[in-house]
Amino acid sequence: MKSRWVLAVLAVTSIAGWNGCVKAKNSSSVTTASMWIATAGDQVVRSYDINLADGAITQRGAAVPTGVQPQAMAITPDGQVLFIANATDNTVSVYTRNSDNSLTPVSCSAAQCNTGLHPVALAVDPSGQFLFTADEDSGDIAAFKISSSSLTPVGVTPTQTPSALAISPTGNFLYVANSATNTVIGFSFDTNGVLTPLPAPAPNPCGPEAPGYCVQVGTNPAGLAFSRCAGAGAGNATCATPDGNNLFVSNSGSNSINIFAACIQISSTCAAPDGTLTALSSNASVGACCGPTTFMVDPAADFVYVLERGAAQVGQFRYSPVTGALTALSPAAESTGAGPFSGGITQNTTNSTWIYVTNSGGSSISGFSIPSGKLIGLSSGPILVSGQPTAILVR
Repeated sequence: MKSRWVLAVLAVTSIAGWNGCVKAKNSSSVTTASMWIATAGDQVVRSYDINLADGAITQRGAAVPTGVQPQAMAITPDGQVLFIANATDNTVSVYTRNSDNSLTPVSCSAAQCNTGLHPVALAVDPSGQFLFTADEDSGDIAAFKISSSSLTPVGVTPTQTPSALAISPTGNFLYVANSATNTVIGFSFDTNGVLTPLPAPAPNPCGPEAPGYCVQVGTNPAGLAFSRCAGAGAGNATCATPDGNNLFVSNSGSNSINIFAACIQISSTCAAPDGTLTALSSNASVGACCGPTTFMVDPAADFVYVLERGAAQVGQFRYSPVTGALTALSPAAESTGAGPFSGGITQNTTNSTWIYVTNSGGSSISGFSIPSGKLIGLSSGPILVSGQPTAILVR
């Protein structure tokens, strides 16, 4: 087993992943959210309801199998199809979501669902048409066409040492963090899901080995996430406000966060969207403790959270939608359980917002409420989840 597998991160996809609101005719009546947790020890995924009033979780249905060493999860924007990247057997598992949030596995042949070597991150585009996997050991991005609950391989595009993915909330730009080369590389993708490196100046500032446009970041980038974007996704071409244009990069080796303005939609600083990234002049790099990885971006308020694995805690920051700056709160972090791996945040904006972190070392999850931006842990402490939980998706 790879010693660096613990540095793998969800896209936000993750995270970043594409988490959305729990749907109801009257949003004020929504009382629950959904959560899925994959466990590497017993290689299954479990489904849960989250009580938005008190953060309690209830398992729904039986656990269902994953592949070997599940690392990351993503879901289609309509919330009906879920994907899991399995690092050791180099596959993507596919599931359909049932009415009670439980999952039904979808049969997927090797020709359909095999990726490159050691997939560690996933991303689904806002239209729900394409799935991308970051394959760390083969150094490429695999693209798949999503049709209902089936996958069709589109092709493989070389990058460097991919560790995290982020798709622009407005559509067709994909960004890839490369852990060994300390870069973020940008791609566009067309209506068939084919990736094309963004044009790079000559000479390329990231060196001749970079496949296209890229920027230098801190040491060992491990997480990517865009700031919140009101209105984008699933058919919407623009963010309602420009604060969705900022890209956060967590650097686990240098204990820092880089912040870039992304030219992804027309604005006062982006006349023609071309995917280029510009470091913020006022706050281009922010200190973060002890191996920052997964981001959790508040969907409704000006706060950003990052999992700091080296100290078993979640760092908390105030976000300025005007400048893009991140400012540490006081206290700067709250503790998790042992061996935190990844995290997710609920997306309901009319009731309480909750963050959950998987603690692989403690076979538990930590839950936090966010009444005023600062994290408050569950009074009962971490919730036991057997089997070394790794990947998590909260919706």
